[in-house]
Amino acid sequence: MDAVIRTLDVVNRTLTRVAGYAATALLFGMLGVVIVHVFYRYVLGDSFGWTEELSRTMMVWMAFLYFPTAHRYGMNVSLDIFVAAIQHHPIMRYVGLLIELAVFIMLCGAIWLGYGLMSRAGSSFTLSLRLPLSYVYAIMPIGFTLVALVSFERLLRLIGNLIHPGRYSVNVFGSSTAAGG
Repeated sequence: MDAVIRTLDVVNRTLTRVAGYAATALLFGMLGVVIVHVFYRYVLGDSFGWTEELSRTMMVWMAFLYFPTAHRYGMNVSLDIFVAAIQHHPIMRYVGLLIELAVFIMLCGAIWLGYGLMSRAGSSFTLSLRLPLSYVYAIMPIGFTLVALVSFERLLRLIGNLIHPGRYSVNVFGSSTAAGG
């Protein structure tokens, strides 16, 4: 199990870094597109229809690419009052495992649904850019797959801690790293 967790750690660290760089590039690209749109609309009195569509698509892609990092480092939404109340209680190991299992199952369903949506959208096109909607929706199965890989690693760490308490450092609502390296 150690080798699988170490491998997933390296894979997830690499994929979230690459996804983060891509999302950051999309953020700067979106900023450039919006600046061009504002300049042409308010300074030159003309506008492009494609700028809004492109910036919206870039924003959606950016959000899906940042999502794996958010889950990996515990930056997702949680009920802090509930977490604070049981954070150091032994039951938290089981609650965390059940929550992560539910998240993983939901992500697997989201991958399947996202792929289905992407497949069905191949014959539809965006209005201004004339891109197949399948290109726009392709980020759904990609993003959910990246998050599912992170969730699977977290599940293995939580299970490992049930079998060998304290062997893996994992915060149920935060980042996870292997103990000792």
